[in-house]
Amino acid sequence: MIAKKVEEFILETILDQNWPLLLSFICFNLAYAIAKFPLCSFLLCIAGFAFLISVYFGTLSLVSTGRAVLITGCDSGFGNELAKKLNAMGFTVFAGCLDEKSNGAIELNRTGDETGQRLHVIQMNVTKQEEVDQALDYVEKHLPENGLWGVVNNAGQYSSPGCFEWIPTYVLEKEMSVNLFGAIRVTNAFLPLIRKSQGRIVNVSSIMDRMTSPFSGCYTITKGAIESYSAILRLEMKRFNVQVVVIEPGNFMAATNINKSNAGEDTCQSRRLWDQLDEKIKNDYGEKCFQQVISINRKLAEISTGESHTVVDAMVNAVSRLYPKNRYFVANMSDKIMAYGMQFLPLLISDRLLLAIIDNPVLFDSMQYFKYVVLIPFFATLLWLGAMICM
Repeated sequence: MIAKKVEEFILETILDQNWPLLLSFICFNLAYAIAKFPLCSFLLCIAGFAFLISVYFGTLSLVSTGRAVLITGCDSGFGNELAKKLNAMGFTVFAGCLDEKSNGAIELNRTGDETGQRLHVIQMNVTKQEEVDQALDYVEKHLPENGLWGVVNNAGQYSSPGCFEWIPTYVLEKEMSVNLFGAIRVTNAFLPLIRKSQGRIVNVSSIMDRMTSPFSGCYTITKGAIESYSAILRLEMKRFNVQVVVIEPGNFMAATNINKSNAGEDTCQSRRLWDQLDEKIKNDYGEKCFQQVISINRKLAEISTGESHTVVDAMVNAVSRLYPKNRYFVANMSDKIMAYGMQFLPLLISDRLLLAIIDNPVLFDSMQYFKYVVLIPFFATLLWLGAMICM
């Protein structure tokens, strides 16, 4: 238990959240270790102070009173938790829900009644322009004195896993209508209010854009499109002093209802799509391939992170920090190592590695231990620095 807590502290608190502080510590210690070389030591000290300054500016927050934030997809998951947290911080929150009578919406209404009517639950299906327009009209009538400060495009949908050839076009179109066109529709509607306040647009991407994987193609390409949209919008909004921030979560299946494989819903949907395929296509792929898709989806759900607070904290920082990052990559260390590896390794290597992991259950199960690739060298570096200082 103690070892696990130490590991979490090193991987999450130090290496993940406070890595600039760690780098400043390493720079100062290296500067001391090579004090015989004044120029190198001086440059390392400058780098150390630069990291410390970046840490300081990253902690500065805005005054929340009188600022409003619109969040989509608040029925459950990240959006629901974010709405409650921003409300507790003093923001006026407009929580867009697919169904204003859902359990999550009712809970948010109750929270709003208890905290002085700063939290407004509004019906908003992001795929329907008329509901977005009605939401805009409601927001304009209930804005606080400092206007609409932020829009968080959190609403998302994950279709049934499977190969592209198995997925009907209407499934992809439905997913695109939520994950991409929904975000664009909401952003375009509320952008005049955001430009006026010089506020923030926060878009939710996914680690899947870095680590493209077979069997989840529909979701992956929608998030890749969100990445491109965010990059372009960020440049277009520079002239208005509006910041566009990307939240990039890792594997948080267990923390959201975007994938209900644990309840068997995704398995049933995938089975229906598989059964509807032409017999020739099913024979070409084989039942074994279908079972592999289901197995991988279940394993991803099993090893996923069940706590949503790290993603919600990143969203809060994106909205409330005076100098937010352009991107918050929120994932455990093993996921990050896999993502960076798939992103920067040559395709010849990354493709073979990914296919080997998918085809080999032992390699797939070992993914969660990739964090030790960082943990062991980290301990070795600390010991070396300690030895250099003591000499």
